[in-house]
Amino acid sequence: MIDFDTLPNAKDPKALIESIDHVRRQHDSTYLLDLMKKITGKEAVVWGDAAIGFGRYQYAYKTGRTGKWPIISFTPSIQNITIHVMTGIEAYLPLVEKIGNVKHTPNALILHKFSDLNRPALERFVQRVILDIEKKYDCA
Repeated sequence: MIDFDTLPNAKDPKALIESIDHVRRQHDSTYLLDLMKKITGKEAVVWGDAAIGFGRYQYAYKTGRTGKWPIISFTPSIQNITIHVMTGIEAYLPLVEKIGNVKHTPNALILHKFSDLNRPALERFVQRVILDIEKKYDCA
């Protein structure tokens, strides 16, 4: 569960990835870090204890509450890698199906083994999510 009061900090994203005691997960997380950096043109920043994000946008709820969150982010762990899609996964389900053996929640894509994934489809998914958020929000 994401804590929306989470803020960026000075932790090193590569050190966070290297702290995961799972060589394949480290490799896959580094691939995702490089992919997201290439697509966004932004440097990776650690948010909170474990999320690695790129860029940022300000969101607002209907209640008037506002906050900041990365344009796109992921959380690497020994169990899996979760890509956070705060605007929701539903609009991207046709792309998700092309990626391969993944799971998802309403706001996250859960990846286990990148060697089993269609990487071009994953790249198109990430590009589309970023493009849609940048169209909808004022991003930095």
